[in-house]
Amino acid sequence: MHIHRRGILRPGFLAVGATVLLLGVAAPAQEEERPKIFLEKKIFADTSEGKKNFYEVHTVMEGESFWRILNRKNPVFPAEYASLLREFKRANPAVADPGKLKPGQEILLPSLASFPRIPPGLEGKAAAHRVVKGDNLTKLLKRQGVSRGDLPRYLEAVKEINESVRDVDRIFAGTTILLPTAAYYEQPQEAPSVTASEEAPAVALSRDVPPEPVPAVADSAKPEAQIRAPSAPQASAPVMQTSKEHAKTERAKKEEAALPVPRPPYRGLLTDILAGLGEKLADRGTLYLPVPSGGEVILNLEDFPVARFTNGTQALIDFRGSLPQNIRSLITETWKNYRVVSLEGTRDAGEILHRLLQASGYHSVKGGISRPLVIGVGVSVTLPADWVVLRTPRSLLSGEVILIKEVPEKPSGDLGAVLLYADRVGIRVLPFAIDPSALEGFLVGIDDTTGADAPQRMAVPPGGLAALDFALDYMGIPKKEGERLKIGGKADAFQLIVQPERTFETGGRRYVADTGKMSPALRTLVRDSGFTVFPVPKDEPGREIFRRMLKEAGISSETRRDFLISGGEKEGHSVRVTGEFVTSKEWLENRKVREVVFFGGRVHSATRTLMRALGVEIIEW
Repeated sequence: MHIHRRGILRPGFLAVGATVLLLGVAAPAQEEERPKIFLEKKIFADTSEGKKNFYEVHTVMEGESFWRILNRKNPVFPAEYASLLREFKRANPAVADPGKLKPGQEILLPSLASFPRIPPGLEGKAAAHRVVKGDNLTKLLKRQGVSRGDLPRYLEAVKEINESVRDVDRIFAGTTILLPTAAYYEQPQEAPSVTASEEAPAVALSRDVPPEPVPAVADSAKPEAQIRAPSAPQASAPVMQTSKEHAKTERAKKEEAALPVPRPPYRGLLTDILAGLGEKLADRGTLYLPVPSGGEVILNLEDFPVARFTNGTQALIDFRGSLPQNIRSLITETWKNYRVVSLEGTRDAGEILHRLLQASGYHSVKGGISRPLVIGVGVSVTLPADWVVLRTPRSLLSGEVILIKEVPEKPSGDLGAVLLYADRVGIRVLPFAIDPSALEGFLVGIDDTTGADAPQRMAVPPGGLAALDFALDYMGIPKKEGERLKIGGKADAFQLIVQPERTFETGGRRYVADTGKMSPALRTLVRDSGFTVFPVPKDEPGREIFRRMLKEAGISSETRRDFLISGGEKEGHSVRVTGEFVTSKEWLENRKVREVVFFGGRVHSATRTLMRALGVEIIEW
């Protein structure tokens, strides 16, 4: 169930979420309102002057003040006071004194930078430290027992594990950094010696061509893995190991070689998904993994491809479960950034993708079916996905949300429009289809048939004659400006010439618009002459003028909340709208649209494009 607390939402906000809701701060009046994206807990992001600031919705409790709330969530350092107070006042202009908040009041609370999660491979090997004024790296390292002789390598390690540290002589108060501990340099337990196997002479430890190193990993104390060009190994010896108890006999190997090797299921789908995530699959050549005790493990990448994630995680894929347990243990214990993903016995595409994503080292990989992404308030788009991927702890705040979603090979027009809509508002969707009979799958391309330009915005003016003119033009009712009307008394006792600002006819009646300039006596004479006076007060909202005009034209309408426009539980998406719906079927048929909705608020251009694709007209009022 999704609970949208609309009271805090204001025009111009961008919201995103998954366990968190992001919302942007009010943009200038001329800019369109951003779609709002929800998952669970509410956090708001404001992009202003090229910088992003983040806020959390908080309900004030008895006795709470701004500073007390912040200090309870994270320690607040003096250097942050001024900027936090400035951001708080900018996001909460109605709060006169941050020190005097009212119980039950909802505020946007500036979010402090969270402590970084210890990356995979550094658990127990690094400690987080919040930098305060006067800190320097030499002092901090000496404080934790690093000797003068070891300082250079520890300082270098600080740069390796902290992307924000480029100069070891410059760290900034208020930031959080990781400091390597003594465990960072500890070698793993003695591993079994790995030498050339008598059973596998086809793979030689040749050093004629220097191998290419794998990109730098988090644990710099370990030797570099090496990849050789794809000419060295033979398919008959994908793995070389020395443990004799696990070595195959020549006879067993010959019998296995005589059998055709089936293609691993969904290998192409894995490649497509990784490419869609911006990651690489190394599946050509030879991987050399040196071990501290001497020797190395050699893997044929065609049989054991490696998914190389940008966060440093290396997922070695064992499609058939043929990698011996002692070799698996040797790899994972020596190379802390390596994960061995066994797909033995798995012929389900979803389970295969799930195992790979769980080994990716991403901050969060969650199922998105039971808690699907919901984009928008008023016009809301629900998009269930198989997985919601957040690369880093800040992915949600930066808007880098990735949905991996199974769809039909040829998605319906409505589903395709929804997928395009998600892309337009900054949500990356990787739609994939599978063919169970072929045990393969692929990413599905969605054709954009809506055109590049968004439909023209239709918005009722604030009020007055402009609102009336808009309503008449939209309903196709002809109008005249400044028409001279002859109005006479009974038995032509007298005759008046009246020049109203607007005259029009609808529903078999003639109307005269009155903006308040007619006297009561003149309005009576106009009515007696067969005209209906349509008052257009200057202070009446445009939506009320439009609503009265609908009634005069005989066009029925009703208010609906969260009305399902498209999709449903079985459709893989849903689009719901809250607003005033035209219920006159004949009028809808004449306009050749599915629905006409009068919507209270600004609508983003991407939403207008989606509505057009669904056959829905949106009029803002």
